[in-house]
Amino acid sequence: MKIIGPIAGIGSRLKPFTLSKPKAFLTVAGKTVLDHILLKFTNTFDSDTELILIVGYKKRQIMEYIQKHYDEKFKLTFIEQIPRGYEEGIPYYWGLGEAIYLAHTRFKESQSKNLEDDKREGSLIFLGDMIPFDEYSYLMYKYWESDVDGIITVMKVPKENASSYGVVIVDDDNLIQKLVEKPKEFVSDLAIAGLYSFSNTVTCALFKNLKKYLDQRTETSKEIYLTQSLQDLVDQGYKIAAVELKQGIMDFGRPSELLMGNKYLLEQNFIRSEDFQNFNITVEKSFIKNPVYIGKNTKIINSVIGPFISMGADSYIENCILENSVIESRTHLNNLISKNSIIGSNVKVENISKDNLIIGDKSTY
Repeated sequence: MKIIGPIAGIGSRLKPFTLSKPKAFLTVAGKTVLDHILLKFTNTFDSDTELILIVGYKKRQIMEYIQKHYDEKFKLTFIEQIPRGYEEGIPYYWGLGEAIYLAHTRFKESQSKNLEDDKREGSLIFLGDMIPFDEYSYLMYKYWESDVDGIITVMKVPKENASSYGVVIVDDDNLIQKLVEKPKEFVSDLAIAGLYSFSNTVTCALFKNLKKYLDQRTETSKEIYLTQSLQDLVDQGYKIAAVELKQGIMDFGRPSELLMGNKYLLEQNFIRSEDFQNFNITVEKSFIKNPVYIGKNTKIINSVIGPFISMGADSYIENCILENSVIESRTHLNNLISKNSIIGSNVKVENISKDNLIIGDKSTY
């Protein structure tokens, strides 16, 4: 089985926080979002598994980091998604559909002896800003145990929010009958949750479906989405099952979801005062309320930090009251009172009392 990860996009909903880093490189609870995803994979897949990353925005930054940290954990393949164009120097792309299609060169159509072999040669597709609460082993168990050609993860969402998602309609056996992208009228509360696993036959069929829409592009076309090509698979008679993630998924694509995911990850892994010496963390006349994560070589003076603070390494915090926020590395904060904020790396903020800040890297505020 091969793993496909489309991570080329900038993450426009998190601007300006992502102007100097890919959205998959946002750091929460001491690790990047991509680290949280890939480390889950290492618990389920062995080092012979090919990891195909579709890169674009900040591609060199991604490739160097992945090669340094994951070269012995996966067989690495990088494929570049070429920008469709640029706006103010920032690239934009043809979308998720094209990104996934670019992985077609790593797959070959073949006649497998049986469905099990076909599944073994298939694909697992993940999105770079979504982390399931459930373990990937649960997903793969559902994939292997069922007499289906593939699975798509779903999660139940409130009826009033269903129009914000791609949703699926299923039969009594949870086989998908229809996929609808952001329906104007309510048709289902099962939202697509961003993890897909298909047999080799279905993966190759998906590539053909995507190519059909890619070949129809014009300069004025919208970006190529994945949903219609998945619907084509269903119409072509492939058995695709909806697998509900009981615990849901962390979506890091929007500021509010980023902070919610940060809270969950901190509850699983936070720093304790006995770790401060090992991390060279200095705390003077301050109160630290867990769960928090504080990076190495950070100094905190006369401040109240937490709960739910992710703070990067080499930061300096003085006279601050901070709660429920993500703060990147090498950041200098003085006289700041804030919650529900996202602050980038190498930022200097002084003398402000304001919530819901979103500040990009290398800024002064």
